[in-house]
Amino acid sequence: MNRQLPLDSASTILECLEHYAQTRPEERAYTFLVNGDDQERVLTYGDLRSRAVAYGQHLRDCGLSHKAVLLLFPSGLDFIIAFFACAYAGAVSVPANLARNSHHYARLRQIILDSETRAVLTTRDLRNSIGEGLLGSGVDTSHVAVFCESDEPVVTCSVTLPTQEQLAFLQYTSGSTGEPKGVMITHAQLVANERAIQRSADLPEHLAGAGWLPQFHDMGLIGATLQPVALGGHYVFMSPLHFLQRPLRWLKMISHYRAVATAAPNFALELCAKAQPDDEIEALDLSTLSTIFCGAEPVNADAIERFELRFSRFGLRSDAIKPCYGLAEATLMVSGGVAPNNLRTLFVGRDALTVGRAEVQHDSAQPTQTVVCCGRPVLEHRIVIVDPSTGCILSNGQVGEVWFAGSSVASGYWRNPVATMETFKAMTSCGEGPFMRTGDLGFFHNEGLFITGRIKELIIFRGRNLYPHDIESTLIKTSAIFSEVQAAVFTANSDDGSNVVAYVELPRRTKAYPGLEFQSVAHTLRMAVAQVHDVHLRDIYFLSHGKIPRTSSGKIQRKRCADIYASREIDVCAHTLFTTRQHVGRQLESIDL
Repeated sequence: MNRQLPLDSASTILECLEHYAQTRPEERAYTFLVNGDDQERVLTYGDLRSRAVAYGQHLRDCGLSHKAVLLLFPSGLDFIIAFFACAYAGAVSVPANLARNSHHYARLRQIILDSETRAVLTTRDLRNSIGEGLLGSGVDTSHVAVFCESDEPVVTCSVTLPTQEQLAFLQYTSGSTGEPKGVMITHAQLVANERAIQRSADLPEHLAGAGWLPQFHDMGLIGATLQPVALGGHYVFMSPLHFLQRPLRWLKMISHYRAVATAAPNFALELCAKAQPDDEIEALDLSTLSTIFCGAEPVNADAIERFELRFSRFGLRSDAIKPCYGLAEATLMVSGGVAPNNLRTLFVGRDALTVGRAEVQHDSAQPTQTVVCCGRPVLEHRIVIVDPSTGCILSNGQVGEVWFAGSSVASGYWRNPVATMETFKAMTSCGEGPFMRTGDLGFFHNEGLFITGRIKELIIFRGRNLYPHDIESTLIKTSAIFSEVQAAVFTANSDDGSNVVAYVELPRRTKAYPGLEFQSVAHTLRMAVAQVHDVHLRDIYFLSHGKIPRTSSGKIQRKRCADIYASREIDVCAHTLFTTRQHVGRQLESIDL
């Protein structure tokens, strides 16, 4: 029988920290690789607690208990100390992406106004520039103080831990299908999901974790940064920028620190599989790595296969990659862990899928779609697949909306009772509930959950349901003269919803091509999409690198794509290299990137 973990009975994440700060004060809780390689900054459990308690006392003395406090930090230890300080102070953390331009500050202003933020926590180096940026974006800084951790000694009173019903933080959604909303997460919901994550992969106490995910993002915060502390473990991490510069740094970090668990989206597997080898790669040892949680975006079976093919010779286990599914409204994880019967992928009939049926296809001559299993529902929670128009629970193999219930489900959206009622209070036609509506489509097969797409992004073409990422995958595979392209597919505004448009984003270092060559590639892409999906692409745009609209976590904003298409803003954009769209106001010439 497994030993009882402190996490099993904890009602807040602070109870876990208190336990390990008392029993393991000198052990490392966090190691930040400042340069992405070997320059360490270390935080022990004892130091983390003492600094967070002192900082929390300062915030409490400033009257910030039960107030929203924005966290604006570069990757590092400061964010972690501030997050736990807010918890000790009884304040409500609001993690956010560090602003780099006026657009980012405009989003921060929106979050500050919506959350009624009363203070911003940041580093001493960034304090002045952030204050100026907020003021420039229209934030009344006389009502929003900008704090950093003080070097002055703080006289701490006895520590009072928050109750499990108190709000721990607001997780603002990325806005991939609409305006960002603040998801209310209590301490009880946070620790319930940490338990669910631990049990999904049977993660050990005192585990070694490693990663690079953004700390303000739900997967980076809950699945990566906080999970090791919940288990008394050690989390080693670098900034996302250092990972993107040299993706193999991630695997070298795992190898060097003997990490057991890590987490990353699908694109990280792709980058590592394609990365140029160096002299140090031969020393990799991935044999300790039992779990790679893969989520935050659709998981591609080909990416998993390429990653495993390249790194299996370094000790990577065949069952290490564990696709998972989650969202902020569930705190994080909804399903994951080891798939039933180690089922990784299914080949389902493409035609049947377009009419809402997932039929396993064994005939290789028939058109199929590969779907990846996202594991089982997390323990002590429930998932049902529901017809979103009738509320009827569907049977295995039928595609419907994923509804979720359990102790991890968030309390609702901050100051938005209408959206809270719509999303968090759903009842089935037979009176079961309440459930949280995920807005995602999926189906069950042999107890495994498979996600097929977003309801709001579903393309309805001549009565058939098509998923944008399936068509995008075809475009990426078919781009003849380009390599490593990205794509976004969406429907243009039309009464019949039949106008399907594609943006194709070229790599950073692409040479100039004449218009006729773009025209030829566009024709090839149209033919491929028509053949595979029986869909005509009305227009195709070739864009320079980084110009497909994305959220701060990298998800494609297809609604924004459609908006700039409808406004014709994309037609006069300097980053539009070529378009098949007729009647564009100017002649688009080939541009050397």
